[in-house]
This record gives sequence, structure tokens and C-alpha cells, in this order.
Amino acid sequence: TEQLADTLNYASKEITKVDTMRRDLMANISHDLRTPLTMVKAYAEMIRDLSGDDPEKRNEHLEIIIEESDRLAALVNDIMDLTKLENGTSELHKEPFCVGSRLREIMTRYKLLSERDGYKFYISVNDDAWAEADLIKFDQVIYNLVNNAVNYSGEEKSIYVMEVATPKKITISVTDTGDGIDKELMPLIFDRYYRAEKHKREVIGTGLGLSIVKHIVNFYHGTIRVTSQLDEGTEFVVTIPLNWKDL
Repeated sequence: TEQLADTLNYASKEITKVDTMRRDLMANISHDLRTPLTMVKAYAEMIRDLSGDDPEKRNEHLEIIIEESDRLAALVNDIMDLTKLENGTSELHKEPFCVGSRLREIMTRYKLLSERDGYKFYISVNDDAWAEADLIKFDQVIYNLVNNAVNYSGEEKSIYVMEVATPKKITISVTDTGDGIDKELMPLIFDRYYRAEKHKREVIGTGLGLSIVKHIVNFYHGTIRVTSQLDEGTEFVVTIPLNWKDL
């Protein structure tokens, strides 16, 4: 009887935990949807009431609407991708590619952040390493790790991307120069929608990135580890097989 009571108490606690996580998830999704929707509506009304006849102001306001619409689309896509990964319904489309070249191409897409906002990106790659993988999922891993580094890079705004290859595996590290992560918070960072308390809104990305990264890396029998020092920064290191055939 005592054992049954303990089991029921444990089950009750786990159900409560799941319910709490579900409520928190819905609250976070609602918040992230509400913010861009509110801005889209506000700037559309400004165009209607104030800036419709001023080409410069109108274009400025339209650009904000486009950016917020893109943010909404990215959030919906990330939710769909994460759901597929969690359900095991995500499809593979493998192809060979040069890892170093792909990393260089990805990093060129952060040029605007460098020129406009002063972020500094440093990259070191091996141009001789090739992998056979799903290119979209590889890109997702890199984008989400770099986006996370951007969001938490601190005042120095420096992000380092390094690739090291061996005959059987590839290791990619992404390092920022931010505030670092408390040890007790480390297990939470891969949860859906976990954010540091003082972090209000992403500079880039949707807040689901690290959860997506973890699922993709696990899907491909890889590993991901995190090291962090307070006031110095954080490093994410992903190791994956060069040939992702053994699935």
C-alpha cells in the first residue's frame, strides 16, 4: 500500500510538471505571436492614418511590417520543424557537400548584422572536409547556434565559429563573449522557449533554436556539449559523423 501511494504521488507530480510545462509553452508562444502581430497592426494603422502620403516614412513603416511578418513566419516554421523532430516524422534528404564552404556561405548571411549593428564574426574551417548529410538540417544547426551566440554575445558582440574534421567525424564550435550561463541553469537551455530572465527578445531567431539543434544532433547520433564561464562567454560544441549513413 505504501509503495502504491508513493507511485501515485510520483505520477501526480509528473503530471503536474507536464501541465505546467504545457501552460508555460502556450504562454510563451502566445507572447511571441502577439508581439509581431501588434507591431504589424500598429504600423499598418500608421501608414493608413499618418505616413501614407510620405514615401520615405511609408517605406520605413512597410519595412518594419515585412520584418515582423518574417519573424512570424520563422516562428511558425520553427514550431513545425520542432514538432516533426519530436514526433520522428522529419524527412532526410542527404547530399554531399564541403563543410568548410558551407560554413563560409552561411556566415556571409550575417553581413548585415556586422555592418549595421557592429557584430564581429570570426571563422576557422577545414576546406578539405566533406559530409553526406541533409543540408537543410545542417544549416539549421549552424544558424541556430550562431543566432543564439548573437543574442547573448554581450557588449563585445564577438562570435567565433570553428570547424575541426577527422576521417570519421566533424566538430563545430560556436563561441560568444557574453555573460555566460549559471551552472544550475545549464540543464534548462535546450528546453523549448527557455530564456535567461533578463533577455527579453531575440536580436535574431525565435527562441526555439537550441531545442531544434539538440533534436537534430540526437537524430544524427551526434553529441552537443556546452561550457560557460560567467562574464566571459559560452561555447557550444557539436560533434557529428562525417557520413550520416548509420541511422
